[in-house]
Amino acid sequence: MGSFQPDHAAIAALVHADFVRADLRERAARVVEVAKANAPVETGRYRDSIHAEDGPDGSVLIVSDVEYAAVIELGTRDANRPAHHTIANALDAARG
Repeated sequence: MGSFQPDHAAIAALVHADFVRADLRERAARVVEVAKANAPVETGRYRDSIHAEDGPDGSVLIVSDVEYAAVIELGTRDANRPAHHTIANALDAARG
C-alpha cells in the first residue's frame, strides 16, 4: 500500500479559489459587523474605520486604519486607556 503524499501546491492554491474567497469575505463581514457594534465610540472614527481587506497571501484581514487603533485595541499603561480588544473579541465571537 502506498503512502499519502499531499499536494502542497494545490493546498496553497486552494485559498485563492473563488468559493473559498467568498466564504472568507462572508466570515470577515460578520466579524466587522460585531466589531463595529462593540467598538467604543467617542467620535465614531475608530468604529467607522474597521473593515476587511485582502491580505497578500490569500488571507482576509480585519483592520482599523486610524492612527490610534492600537491604543484602543491594546490599551496603554495609563489606567484611563484600558485595552478594549474590539477586533480580537469580534474574532473570538465569530468562532462560536
